[in-house]
Amino acid sequence: MSLFSKAKERISELKAKSPVVRVVLNKYFIASFIFLLLILFNSRTSLTQMLHSMSTLRRQKQEEIYYREAIKATDSRIQQLTSNKDTLEMFARENYYFQEDGEDVFIVEKDN
Repeated sequence: MSLFSKAKERISELKAKSPVVRVVLNKYFIASFIFLLLILFNSRTSLTQMLHSMSTLRRQKQEEIYYREAIKATDSRIQQLTSNKDTLEMFARENYYFQEDGEDVFIVEKDN
């Protein structure tokens, strides 16, 4: 017996024993499986590339929302500082330790 005929008999025996093997060795299943592999791992249209792009887009949208909120908060802070001289002076004293003549400034830091 040739090697090919032995392999063919062995495959026939496996098909007869198990319905799973019958499905896996079906030519349509094999063709569909190869097509699926080509679609998943093709370099231009890779599923992994698409998932990476989607996660990057989602992260960038979250960053956009964060920065828009930060810009709104900064704009309101600028409006508050430019509209009232007392708040501007308080801001300068707190953040840049400004002082008036003859005034002593004490910096007290909290221990964490």
